[in-house]
Amino acid sequence: MSIPMDFTRPPTAKERLKLAARLARLDNPEHLDRIDRVYKLMPGELPPTGLVIRTGFSYRGTGVDADASDRKAPPHDLRPPATRLITSRGAALRFAVTLLAAAQSNRKLGHKARLSELGIAIGGDSRTLGWADLLAADSSDSNLGGVYVTSRDKRARSVRNALSALAKAGLVSVPGIAGTRNRFEDFVLLNELGTDVLGEAEEYRVPRRTEETFTIASGFVANGWLHVLEDSEIALLLMVACGKGSFPDSGLLVVPADIRLKNYGIHRDAYSSARKTLEWFGLLDVEEVGRHEDGRAENSELRVHRLGLVAGGFDRPAAQTVIDTLTIQISRS
Repeated sequence: MSIPMDFTRPPTAKERLKLAARLARLDNPEHLDRIDRVYKLMPGELPPTGLVIRTGFSYRGTGVDADASDRKAPPHDLRPPATRLITSRGAALRFAVTLLAAAQSNRKLGHKARLSELGIAIGGDSRTLGWADLLAADSSDSNLGGVYVTSRDKRARSVRNALSALAKAGLVSVPGIAGTRNRFEDFVLLNELGTDVLGEAEEYRVPRRTEETFTIASGFVANGWLHVLEDSEIALLLMVACGKGSFPDSGLLVVPADIRLKNYGIHRDAYSSARKTLEWFGLLDVEEVGRHEDGRAENSELRVHRLGLVAGGFDRPAAQTVIDTLTIQISRS
């Protein structure tokens, strides 16, 4: 599929180095094959209407940090789950969305997830599906001094680390105490708002139509975008899909800087970088307001860009689209 005409500024030398490293991680036949197989292995199928997420997963309406600045995001415990789970190379945010997708692919509205009934082990093996198969990490088999560790083992470890992070954020319940063998096998998915907002643990149920939710296209998961995007990009997409606290302008959304920071937990640097790459990937429609040629904002905080999800953007295969786009951007001068 052709890449749309690009009128954005070319990446800087520093940005090119980051893009090249990202391309090198992604452009691996084994990793690409794993991305392609993830959704095919997931039991069930997301409804064509998309993945439904409770608003509070991305937007925190109470207990926000009044002292936060646009250069510094609120403390982790004052951010919504979507940004609380952000890490540089971890899998917690991606796995959280994967669990929501698995629940909605197998349960009706208002029903409990009860993911243990799906019979999915943490690691699995060549004959048995594991949660490790639903995580497309760029890992490979290794032999260090005779200690052989498979890619599956590494992905299973990533799943356990993700579940630990989700438990800390009040998004899953893990039985037993740390160090107990197989303690992660019987984890229970909790309401994606988190226990700190709800005041107590509440088992996850597929959202009913009467609840405050937002929807992101099923292609976000089905076509592999969840597994090729960085955490900050995922968080920004969820913010635009959510839209709470924004106002419309010419068919797009305006999210004031203070709302974006304090309620969504996305600080300026992460926002600026993710906004640009998502526009390159054809997922985000951006109307830039007040920009110099080098990308610096005019009048700094007074200018707020207009944002919108691109209709049909998630319909394309994620991995190849990102590879093609990164290749083009790196070559621009």
